[in-house]
Amino acid sequence: MSEKFPLVSIITIVYNDKNHIKETMDSVVGQDYERLEYIIIDGNSKDGTKECIQSYISTLCDITHKDEGRFYMEATHRTKANFAFKFLSERDSGIYDAMNKGIDLATGEWCNFMNCGDRFYDLSVLRNIAPLLDEQYGVIDGGVEIVYDENYKKIKYYNIVFGPFKIEFCHHQASFIQTHLLKKYLYDKEFKIRGEIDFFSKVFINNYKWKKIQTIIATYNTLGISSKITFTQFMEDILVGIKYMKYYFFTHTLYYLFYILPRVCIRNILPKKIANFIRQRLK
Repeated sequence: MSEKFPLVSIITIVYNDKNHIKETMDSVVGQDYERLEYIIIDGNSKDGTKECIQSYISTLCDITHKDEGRFYMEATHRTKANFAFKFLSERDSGIYDAMNKGIDLATGEWCNFMNCGDRFYDLSVLRNIAPLLDEQYGVIDGGVEIVYDENYKKIKYYNIVFGPFKIEFCHHQASFIQTHLLKKYLYDKEFKIRGEIDFFSKVFINNYKWKKIQTIIATYNTLGISSKITFTQFMEDILVGIKYMKYYFFTHTLYYLFYILPRVCIRNILPKKIANFIRQRLK
């Protein structure tokens, strides 16, 4: 792999999810791009996830460093010379605390978060993306394949929306972010599920350039913590918006009441086949 392409740090966050972690790890390790640093942050899982990750790394890699003071190891892939692992398992205060720990360990020029249960769309994503990682941009993002259920998937590309009714950015799975921006702004640990919106808002407000590419980056399902429409999501959206727009509480509440809630209610009432039919016709 040419040295002219950047070192990319892929960060996976996991806690008590041994049934899905291997699929995510396979989608990273199987990439045909070797200038990779793979960082896995486990929240001190008790269901065997930690042991599963340790065994996975030991099978593929040579361990180069262990920290006896905490559960941390570094390793290099036996057959991919420029592929390194970092694995940390310890308690954290939530997903964004864990993501910040991954950022702290990252030494690549770009970062992508591919958390447990998510995966790259195919095994050539990083090879195809690498030539597009232009340092004049702060964020480069593409599309995602969203799995709603076993019978329906949808490809989506998100536009940046930063207005009085809603704030919307790309999915973190589909974005490559310059590492220095992540280290500068980090994620606010006070958020439970909308820390990405808060982070991307900081990047946007500070006029870093954004690049949209027509490439599908990741596949994720709608069972994740941040994919549900909840009161917590609503309130955290408000907390982000009022930092930048004086009347965002009122305008976003109107948007939520008259646009989001009716759609959610209808989808929950309708049979899956009809709900999926409607999704096909909506952006």
